[in-house]
Amino acid sequence: MNTQINTRILKYHAGDVQAHGFLAEPHHPDPHAAAILLVPMWKGRVEFIEDKARKMAERGMTALAVDLYGDGVVAADNDEAAALMQPLLDDRAELHRRIQAGFEALSQQNVAADKIIAIGYCFGGLVVQDLARINHQVAGVVSVHGLMNKPDVKTPEHWTAKVMLLHGAKDPMVSDEDWLQLRDEMMQAGCDWQKHDFGLAYHAFTTPGANDPDFGTVYDQDAHRRSEQLISDFIAEIAGRSI
Repeated sequence: MNTQINTRILKYHAGDVQAHGFLAEPHHPDPHAAAILLVPMWKGRVEFIEDKARKMAERGMTALAVDLYGDGVVAADNDEAAALMQPLLDDRAELHRRIQAGFEALSQQNVAADKIIAIGYCFGGLVVQDLARINHQVAGVVSVHGLMNKPDVKTPEHWTAKVMLLHGAKDPMVSDEDWLQLRDEMMQAGCDWQKHDFGLAYHAFTTPGANDPDFGTVYDQDAHRRSEQLISDFIAEIAGRSI
């Protein structure tokens, strides 16, 4: 499928900011199709995540790449990205307000609100895990080389979404302790979860151009390809049809 698509900036209020999300949708959206909420890495709503939205729309699904920082801000470098991300890591309640607003903005489009799947990369992986904690409507979440730090604020602990974790076994940004507490939390909630480890992969294994082994970020073509297939299968399971 290679559907013609429309794209636009979708403005919505998210916590303390006005967010500028990137919406991609087929010319003739199917209100019964799955919809995709895309959550970017720490630099913000970069071209990588917008391209993911376009590709989802070409496959017949409406996709919203959320803006967690407001005004469509994108970090110029890692230092700026850390400065943008850290306040939200320190204030997970505000982070929850921002991702919930993104979910609501997508659900108000011409989509099947019971078939929204959130896919997050790196920092965004942590964010979609939090969405599963606070939102009982999201159908599925996919964390791609996501951080796994548990929030220090009380959450409803819904975990009613199907969850898939795609993880690089050499990722230095996720400790065994972080993973085990996340696993125990999902098990206790009776969550339908799955985790796929890529044995040779580091953090950011889906990000072309990532090549900093000392920092722990390395692109891995095989892990990227395999993760894309797993994501397609996961969406098809929730959508009830192949995409």
